[in-house]
Amino acid sequence: GIKKMMGTQREVTAQRKDGTTFPCSLGISEPGQSGLFCGFIRDLTQEKARESEIIAKQVAAEKLSTELRENQGIIMGILDAAFHALFVIDENCIIQMVNKKSCEVFGWTKEEFVGSNINIIMPAYVAEKHDQYMKNYLETGMKKMIGTQRELIACRKDGSTFPCVLGLSETEKAGMICGFIRDLTKDKAAQAAVLAKNAELQIQQNLIMSILDASFDGLFVIDEHCTIQMVNTRSCEVFGWTKEEFIGQNINMIMPPAIGEVHDGFMKNYLKTGLKKMIGTLREVTARRKDGTTFPCRLGLSETKESGMFCGFIHDLTDEKAAEAEILAKKRLAEKIIDAAFDSLFVINERGIIEMVNATSTTVFGWTTEEFIGQNISMIMPSDHAENHNSYLERYMKTRFKKMIGKEREVEARRKDGSTFPCMLGISEVENGGSTQYVGFIRDVTIQKSLLLAQAEREASDSLLYNILPEHIANRLKEDPSHIADLYSNTTILFADIVGFTDRTSMMSPHDVVVMLNDVFSRFDYLVDIYELNKVKTIGDCYMVTSIPSDELEHDGCARVCRFALDMFKAVRAFNNTGPRHGQINFRIGIATGQVVAGVVGTKRFLFDMWGDAVNVAARMEQSGLAGQIQVSKEVVEKAGSEFTFELRGTLNIKGKGPMEVFILKSAQEPAARHSEIDRRKSSSSRALRACSMIDNFRD
Repeated sequence: GIKKMMGTQREVTAQRKDGTTFPCSLGISEPGQSGLFCGFIRDLTQEKARESEIIAKQVAAEKLSTELRENQGIIMGILDAAFHALFVIDENCIIQMVNKKSCEVFGWTKEEFVGSNINIIMPAYVAEKHDQYMKNYLETGMKKMIGTQRELIACRKDGSTFPCVLGLSETEKAGMICGFIRDLTKDKAAQAAVLAKNAELQIQQNLIMSILDASFDGLFVIDEHCTIQMVNTRSCEVFGWTKEEFIGQNINMIMPPAIGEVHDGFMKNYLKTGLKKMIGTLREVTARRKDGTTFPCRLGLSETKESGMFCGFIHDLTDEKAAEAEILAKKRLAEKIIDAAFDSLFVINERGIIEMVNATSTTVFGWTTEEFIGQNISMIMPSDHAENHNSYLERYMKTRFKKMIGKEREVEARRKDGSTFPCMLGISEVENGGSTQYVGFIRDVTIQKSLLLAQAEREASDSLLYNILPEHIANRLKEDPSHIADLYSNTTILFADIVGFTDRTSMMSPHDVVVMLNDVFSRFDYLVDIYELNKVKTIGDCYMVTSIPSDELEHDGCARVCRFALDMFKAVRAFNNTGPRHGQINFRIGIATGQVVAGVVGTKRFLFDMWGDAVNVAARMEQSGLAGQIQVSKEVVEKAGSEFTFELRGTLNIKGKGPMEVFILKSAQEPAARHSEIDRRKSSSSRALRACSMIDNFRD
């Protein structure tokens, strides 16, 4: 029953389940008469460790103290070499020791420091309370500053202040307190500079991020594990994920499965070999959106060596591809349209080299497209032009004087087989990407020229036919070349004859006779066109004219023939006023009206002639007439109208008719618009001459 452990505490060693042991304090008690024992065990592992640490520190301190005493001079030298100010004070706050740095920082000498209160280095509002802080500590032992570091304000000898860090420790045996003071002036300035720099960098980073967010292209930054570290706003718009959904995910989320499955392997190979296949290049790839759809894009990759990051810009090519497809479709359509053109097309450069032709060019000229491309355009020119064409082009490049460009001109072209053909050439100048090209359209006009020549010949033939026959008779003859003979009940006939023609011409040369008749009769022909009459023929000095023999057209024919007769004498007077070489001439004119038979006679040199009683009467009116007078039958007076003045000559015995009243046409009233149509009418002979001129031009 002797209690050795019971009711006591003892340090023992205990063992854990894992077999390790640890020191502990064991206390055992026996509660009442229960026969049970109660033991409390407190683990002393940490306490033992602290005790060992304290003992070690005490040993080290004692050793250091000994060494300090032995090497006080050395230590003081070391303290003077310190970068920070050192102060040692006693419990009365009196400075016992300072180092050299303290003098440099604060401005006092060691002699001025030692024996002074430490509050000389404090601002006034702290200095007046500092001694009380020390008393409170000595009384309570509560450490507020000792063993800590705190930032505060210190005061120099000159009264200026500066920020510093104060670290205090207490030497228990000596009863001294040691303080190190580190001047923070430079640190604060450096810190302010760092903060300013960081703020500037933050501003720049925000600006860069804003720029990146404003980019038209998606941006991805990934690490070497292919994990997305940053994206811009455009990436979210293009792919459909949010920034939060992107960050931390593998970049293969934006790739089609076939690429995404092997992408990490590509990265590992690059990190292992350093061989760049995609980095630093631009490549078209296919990307995948959040909804699973894919789209074409252009990917550009770069590596930032310092950060080990990879930056990729992705440009969506959907619209560009659609535009390219549209342009390609339009280009193909344009090529089809150009190839379908009826005209040949050539595109040449500034050196005259063919760069493009259409299908018609190969058909017309005989060369293939491959044979054309790269050759000089002079290959399609006759030799006389081909030799000089390059010089023409060089001269234009120097002077820019356009002779052919912007115009159409008829030229001669040469086929592969050497044959030539007429064509219309139109050239235009096109600026294309800083270079100049020339586009030429060539139309083969061989058939057109043949058609125009045939048309001109037909017009000349028609003009000559209209000059011989009345227009409606000529049209009938062209439609039906069989015999034309018709009866007309209302036709006016005029005969005119030169007085004394036989005697006059017997003393003239044939040439002079013809010249005289041509001059006079040409004046009459002009009047025939003005009054729209029908010139039947001339026989010697006899000139025969009728109204247009047509029931549909003839309603004022008699009046027009009468006016024509009056103007004939005006024409004769005009001729006489020219002073003809063989003297002046005079005419007799006779007019009758009535029924006639008219028809085309012969197949060579057509003549539209007339027969009948009215024709005979008109001839007798002229033969029995007076020089310088217009003698007409009674029927003419009745049909001509009230605007004419007639004078009764009397009754004459007309051959083949017997006695007839005849009249002299004296004058006619002048209607206000008598000559309104004169200027627009052209003579039949002029039409024939123009048609012949056209034929000659085409043949040339």
